[in-house]
Amino acid sequence: MASLEEQFGSLVRHHRERLGMSQQDLGDLVDRTAVTIGRIERGESSPMFEALAIFASALKVDVRELFGIGDYAAQAGRDDPLVSIVQRLSTLGPDDLAFIDEMISAALKLRRSS
Repeated sequence: MASLEEQFGSLVRHHRERLGMSQQDLGDLVDRTAVTIGRIERGESSPMFEALAIFASALKVDVRELFGIGDYAAQAGRDDPLVSIVQRLSTLGPDDLAFIDEMISAALKLRRSS
């Protein structure tokens, strides 16, 4: 089961990469080292509650977006396909994400037509 820290870290990585930032870039904005950002993204560490607003501002999102995407809400111990999908996608680059987006669109069209 994915921990809340792992889910949070995956979303931080997703938003950081969406902005084209390196871990060092984000670390500079939130006064943390790149090593610390890496630990957060892997779910090995989590920022203090008061730091969440600083992370959200640096990533240009609302704080709530660090705990979910769309109807997905991060929950402690959540173990479902969406957690796995978010974790996998958060490591991909723009070209791979575009390809995956096309594949998902095609699969959903096929499913709707059947």
